[in-house]
Amino acid sequence: MSQINKTIAGRYVLKELIGQGGMADVYLAQDKILKRTVAVKIMRSSLTGDPVYVTRFHREASAAAALSHKNIVEIYDVGDEDDEYYIVMEYVPGQTLKELIHKRGALHFVEAVDIMKQVVSATAKAHSLGIVHRDLKPQNILVTDSGVVKIGDFGIASIQSLSQVTQTDTIMGSLHYLAPEIARGEKATAQSDIYALGIVFYELLRGEVPFNGESPVNIALKHMRDDIPSVRAFNPSIPQSVENVIIKATAKNTKDRYLKAVDMFEDLRTCLSRENEEKLVFTYEDPDETTIVAEDKDFFTQTQIHVPNEEMIEKESEKKPLDKKKIGIIAGCVVGALFIFGLVYFFLLRPSDTFQMPDVVTLTQEQAIKTLEDNGLKVDENINHELSDTVDEGKVISTSPEAREAVKKGDTIELTVSSGKYIVIDNYVGKNYEDIEATLVSQGFKVIKEEETNEEEKGVILKQSINQGEKIDPNATNKTITLTVSKGYSVVVPNVYGQDINKAKDLLEKAGFKVTLKVLTPPTTVEEIKTMKINVVMKQSLDAFTTVYKKGESITLEYYDKKPEIPVEPTTPNGGGTTDPNTGTEGNNQSGTTN
Repeated sequence: MSQINKTIAGRYVLKELIGQGGMADVYLAQDKILKRTVAVKIMRSSLTGDPVYVTRFHREASAAAALSHKNIVEIYDVGDEDDEYYIVMEYVPGQTLKELIHKRGALHFVEAVDIMKQVVSATAKAHSLGIVHRDLKPQNILVTDSGVVKIGDFGIASIQSLSQVTQTDTIMGSLHYLAPEIARGEKATAQSDIYALGIVFYELLRGEVPFNGESPVNIALKHMRDDIPSVRAFNPSIPQSVENVIIKATAKNTKDRYLKAVDMFEDLRTCLSRENEEKLVFTYEDPDETTIVAEDKDFFTQTQIHVPNEEMIEKESEKKPLDKKKIGIIAGCVVGALFIFGLVYFFLLRPSDTFQMPDVVTLTQEQAIKTLEDNGLKVDENINHELSDTVDEGKVISTSPEAREAVKKGDTIELTVSSGKYIVIDNYVGKNYEDIEATLVSQGFKVIKEEETNEEEKGVILKQSINQGEKIDPNATNKTITLTVSKGYSVVVPNVYGQDINKAKDLLEKAGFKVTLKVLTPPTTVEEIKTMKINVVMKQSLDAFTTVYKKGESITLEYYDKKPEIPVEPTTPNGGGTTDPNTGTEGNNQSGTTN
């Protein structure tokens, strides 16, 4: 029956089917209350009657909802209605990373590094909370049109129906990113996710996965035995420091691989600035370097699995010696058959009294114990207590065995419970000292205040003795932090009277003043004109040697820009005559002529 236009929980109107998986269908929907577009994942009706799947659906949704990171699809709501179990999540318009690679092929290494920094940052956040994705691949990574990358289905991607897991195409999709230790039958860990991230990085730079084959076994064996091909052989412009990130992330031996995703992130952050780096090389002891190739027909005929008869191999070896290559092929057949048998055993043939370890992380100690005991498990009386970055006091940080591992009734489970959160130092620079001091004192810190003159407003924090992000034990008795605080801005007004106007202006501006120049009206008397000075400061609006407390304070400098002509004064001769302005000779008032 069509779900289109159906309303879930009275608010989510399903508009369009946008995705399908082995466990659930995903719909584009409209949230009528918040007026926003969301994605709604609804569990397949064929699985809703299975309490194991229902429990895991909710448990995994809760784990995903606990993740808050800009590069992880956000979970908004979880619930069930009329036997339909649903998860409401952020809708990310755009395309998957796989679709982007199909459209564009290999990306430029700068763009690839940027994408990987976002993906690895999100993975590191999940790992810090004890969540391993288990199925990291471009198909599960979304890219918006603006270039923001988001990982989808964190903790949910690994849930697939049993029938899907046994299909070759499903195995093929995951095997391209499968860590060697998983192919050997070991459990998935954070380092398994890191290996997958290395393969994704390779695919971004090369446009295709490093290992392809006609069968799942071929691909798995290549991941276990073959070196990852060089991306620089494909594109020499890629810096060696970039290829080294791939080499370290995909190391066969987990001792050589990045221990934590945050370590890989740090390498990605700096790889474009590291020049002339030598190629990273790891060596492995392997007496037989023959590449093993196995065909599908060696292992599959529909639902049957063929394991080579070891007794027949021994009899054949008695007839004639086998060369190294044939031994390698036979060994590959055996290893491959055992690998596929292991998959089928785990999902179909494992003993009925085993089940997956419940996920009780972030539950209170009492809730966790009840959940485990309700499932027939015992809890070790010696409960470990540790400080945590993220888990509140009294809640479970981790379990041994971990969630989703195979356990059986009567097994004893070890719990590690949070004894409280670390104090994580924030960035206090630019904040008000009194506010931060009060917070730190309430956390048990002794706060030392140092002051210095600065253009920042008085009381603003300039420096801190403990860096942002450092973790402090809240129970420590000697918690001390030094904060350097601004005394405010102050400057003494220089005396620039009599100085050259341009030099005075430059001096004051360097001292932080806003300078205005004003030309004075020249004097009119001869004596003043004779003594006046041109282009020097005659007056300053702020008195010299006074203190101002504001940067950019205005000051006006007054000066004369030119000297006027000295006026000619009239003179009176003794005879009372006047000077002829034309001849310069004096006349008189007597009348008559000279004989």
